[in-house]
Amino acid sequence: MRILFSGTPAYGHLLPLLPLERAARRAGHTTAFLTHPSLDSVVAPAPVLPAGATLEATLMEFQRRTGRDATTDMSPATAGEFFGGTRVDLGADEALAAARAFAPDLVIAETADFLGPLAASELGVEWVSHGVGIALEAPLAEAMRSTAVTRAAERGISLTLPSASVDPWPACLQRDDWEPSADRVTIRPEAHESEAAPQWRRPSFPGREHLPRVLVTLGTVIDDSEALLKIVASLAGEDVNVVVALPPSAEGETLPVEGDGVQVTGFVPMGLLLQGVDVVVSSGGAGTVLSVLGAGLPMVIWPLGLDKPLNAERTAALGAAEVIGAADEAGTAVAWVLEQPSYRTAAQGAAAHIAAMNPAEEVLSLLTGRDH
Repeated sequence: MRILFSGTPAYGHLLPLLPLERAARRAGHTTAFLTHPSLDSVVAPAPVLPAGATLEATLMEFQRRTGRDATTDMSPATAGEFFGGTRVDLGADEALAAARAFAPDLVIAETADFLGPLAASELGVEWVSHGVGIALEAPLAEAMRSTAVTRAAERGISLTLPSASVDPWPACLQRDDWEPSADRVTIRPEAHESEAAPQWRRPSFPGREHLPRVLVTLGTVIDDSEALLKIVASLAGEDVNVVVALPPSAEGETLPVEGDGVQVTGFVPMGLLLQGVDVVVSSGGAGTVLSVLGAGLPMVIWPLGLDKPLNAERTAALGAAEVIGAADEAGTAVAWVLEQPSYRTAAQGAAAHIAAMNPAEEVLSLLTGRDH
């Protein structure tokens, strides 16, 4: 079978698709990603079919059209026009041409992507929605889809509905009023690991091996060295070892930090970063939260925009995280989380929920066993 995966050109939107794509390749299916080629290293060795602008170019065009900043405003009106409108306008022609050439039997598109569904609708093939975080509230999801429906109609295409909704977010972390959809299929989220041979060795702290290890990461999007330095400074008074992970955009850079208890690394797959860690300080991105909880580790979360405050609130409600409001609060919060075993117990409970979700191979069998 030929399976086309489609997603917004951003780490947080593409990485959740990789477990299913890799399972598809292992099963002998032909796969490709419909996204911008600047993300080709993220999805490699799967080939990229170029479609649309970069995320940065789309953000700029959206702001030119509307005067709004989609990185800080994620109201239904903004999300609808950004994902369902501007991104479709900039990528529809390229996506449709690429999809026609690839001729997929099935399209799997992440929640915020409408180029894949547009192509599937034109080609008359089934498509599946794949979540990337907490289920979108109805007004947000409806605004995105209704705008995409209008853009599709302008091209003479009737946008079809997904045949299933693959969900990597465990029920224990959803909103209190959340109701699962009838077509929901759970998939076990996996911490990102590269298929290439790992080139990274876990930092060592000679003479300090007995101390807890703290991973500090602001995710793949936020590039704020000043914030990282403030977090590291707040941890200086604690008896811990600190590993600071920089975002992909900081390739080749480092931080001006000194001391035997701090080491800085560039972008490293989360599956490697979490080895030997006792607590994680993060900005609360969906991929980070799922990876850390999947490993049964507690967190300190400083939520920085968009969906991150909600991710932090739900993780804290579970008892697996302490939420802070400023970088200089990280040290005290880390000390508290390390002192209180309840945080790790709650994180391990979440890990059990995640482990009970369907593995990618079973989800693939379900999706490919349908009538196409």
